[in-house]
Amino acid sequence: MTKAAKHWSLTASARAARDARAAAIRYMRTSPVERQWQASVLARLHESRTADAGGAEPARSLLFALMGCPPPYPGSWRQASAMLLADEARCLSQADLYVLTPGMLAAVAAAAQTLRYHDLNLLRDDDLPGPAGLVMLPQPLRLRTPTGKVEELRACTWRVPWRLPLPAGWGFAGSELPAVRMSAYTATRANADFRHEVRRLRVVLPPILLESTWPLPLRPATAAQQQDQQRLETQVHRLNVGYIERENSSQTTGETHADYAPGTVIDDDEDSTFASRFMYAFWRICDQRIATITTTATGPTSRKTTAKARRPADVRVVALRRPASPAAGAGQPGQVQWQHRWVVRMHKVNQWYPSLGQHRVLFRGPYLKGPADKPLLGGDIVKGLVR
Repeated sequence: MTKAAKHWSLTASARAARDARAAAIRYMRTSPVERQWQASVLARLHESRTADAGGAEPARSLLFALMGCPPPYPGSWRQASAMLLADEARCLSQADLYVLTPGMLAAVAAAAQTLRYHDLNLLRDDDLPGPAGLVMLPQPLRLRTPTGKVEELRACTWRVPWRLPLPAGWGFAGSELPAVRMSAYTATRANADFRHEVRRLRVVLPPILLESTWPLPLRPATAAQQQDQQRLETQVHRLNVGYIERENSSQTTGETHADYAPGTVIDDDEDSTFASRFMYAFWRICDQRIATITTTATGPTSRKTTAKARRPADVRVVALRRPASPAAGAGQPGQVQWQHRWVVRMHKVNQWYPSLGQHRVLFRGPYLKGPADKPLLGGDIVKGLVR
């Protein structure tokens, strides 16, 4: 069991999440170090995709399309970086703030591992609990990337409505697709140049740092949109495969079920879509009422800070719903004195809805077992008890 899970508390996590968002907004709006960093990331990404995209201009148009930016495009990577950060800060300032309990994090992580990329094609706008949100995790979610590195996901955001402009010259029938704007945040960056510049300028980093942004297309409404979405997915997958192969070569070193043990590394991100699958699982679990969402109002001091940033003052705490079950009375034969809580295995089904004419993802489980006053079990997962 990790220290973060052991000492988690609702009040402290709500306050920390609120402060982290305020610090991230301020940092993205004012930090030249962050603008330079994001500009260098965009430039490297463009360079890595130029050969596979058929030239610098096609790669540039696809990159800006995936940022949700229609032409005319910014004239430089620094201008593009400033645009990206301003838009992300605006998204954060408008987002409802959600805080996951450790048990909810384990449940969503397990659910996300049962999903595959094609499940994301079922996403509808009414799956979302609101137009904009920021989900803060109680502890970092450790993911092994396709290049073998381990990254720590700390938070995710979404915003709708959003449009994914389709670049000209790629054979698309339409000009855009409906989408959700997504972003992922990490707690640290290992890049030596970035860390050196931070130390040199004595920059105070926020608790969460923007790692990546991307559009997640919604379920196509027409046959033409479906064809455009499939074409886009094919092109992006081809480019990502080429990028991953080059990164690896440059280094020296039906129903589906899943569990998640807190603190372990998730080796389930070969296609770089785990963050999308994690958020989709979160949305579906909330919609199915597997989770309970309660609102925690902030105190006078935090309300004043919130007002300055022009953002919502409430924090929504998301916890697993505990199922009703008969409890054995004290002293009755067969009663077990549990010393921990644990998450029962999650499994996913694609349920057909005749009224919608489509499948929708449903999760069976998970739920917490064990006394509410006992710590959440880490390490090995208890899958069942047979007598």
